Amino acid sequence: MDCRNIEFSPETSAERMERAARVFPSGLLKRIIALVLYLLGAKRGSIADAVGMPQESVKTALRVILQDGFSALRDRRRSDAPRVAKTVGVPLRISARREDEWCVVAFGDNANEVRVPATHKIQARTILLSLLNSGLLSMQETASVLGVCPAHCRELAANLMRGDVPDTLIDKRRGQAHDYRVGPGEKAEIIQQFVARAVTGHSTSSEVLAKFVNERTDVGVSPRTIRWHLNKLGLTGIKKTLPELVATLKKTSDNAA
Repeated sequence: MDCRNIEFSPETSAERMERAARVFPSGLLKRIIALVLYLLGAKRGSIADAVGMPQESVKTALRVILQDGFSALRDRRRSDAPRVAKTVGVPLRISARREDEWCVVAFGDNANEVRVPATHKIQARTILLSLLNSGLLSMQETASVLGVCPAHCRELAANLMRGDVPDTLIDKRRGQAHDYRVGPGEKAEIIQQFVARAVTGHSTSSEVLAKFVNERTDVGVSPRTIRWHLNKLGLTGIKKTLPELVATLKKTSDNAA
């Protein structure tokens, strides 16, 4: 491109440079002019004199611009370089719920869900307890979806931390192997301890009941056995209604007297 026949007006140039300086930072404007003069065939020394930059700076600027392209027109060492906005990460909310015959784990609000049939107990326990052990689900939430009490859920989660699924979550027993150890007397003690503690507002966890039953009967039943008999006798379903029933009967008895 031969520009020798183009007429340049110093007055017009000064006016245009003033307008451009309102939009472009001074350093950026100099590098643009330096690039144009270089492309038109000017020597680097002449370019440095024209734009008021050291010759070595002009050499470096031209080399970087021709290597990196448009983004290199800015002096990336200066504070006027474009700032990259920091993206604030939003924590992903993970929740679990029981939906009809499904155990559902939801990831965020974008309808990303894992749905496991509630009848697939081992699969559901593996997924939910793994999330619980990773701190992504709460104990109460996990226990509610799995249909177990928090104490049992805590026990299952601890077992899964200690061993693999086949060894910890799959029940290899066939029925109640030692039911003979829990005879009528022991069952009566389980009922008595459960009712007395439920009515008086004390804990009815299987661990607590096992402790008192073992102290009074010397049979050595486990909390798991206690839970099995509580469910078999239907006691877990009346825990909340027992105190109210006792209070009503007591009130009726006092009125009759």
